[in-house]
Amino acid sequence: MRKVILMMLLTVVSNSAMAEWIDVGSNENMTIYVDPATIQRAGNMAKMWHLTDFKTEHKDMGEAYLSTKDQNEYDCKEAKLRRRASSQHSKNMGSGKVVYSDTYTTRWKPVPPDSGTEIMWKFACIKR
Repeated sequence: MRKVILMMLLTVVSNSAMAEWIDVGSNENMTIYVDPATIQRAGNMAKMWHLTDFKTEHKDMGEAYLSTKDQNEYDCKEAKLRRRASSQHSKNMGSGKVVYSDTYTTRWKPVPPDSGTEIMWKFACIKR
């Protein structure tokens, strides 16, 4: 398990340097970015990494963080998603110290209409 987490951390860190984040939406608290180079499609399914950049520090159980990077899996036909991996970073844009990282699969949930999640779902699922 530690090797899996270490590999994910190395992937996240190396992806930060190479990622071409595209702003897909923001509000007074955050900006959401996607990296189209990370889209993986198979049939009706798609996976994609996105970054949430916060304007103020957040704190869950551990240290404070200013950004998160998450990999979601999308069911393009049924308009559902689930999270596959997540990391929290001490600085903006996925930089700084990784204060939390985990790989896990959440339950499927519907993509809410007129939301940032819907924008990401469309970005991942619509072939360009």
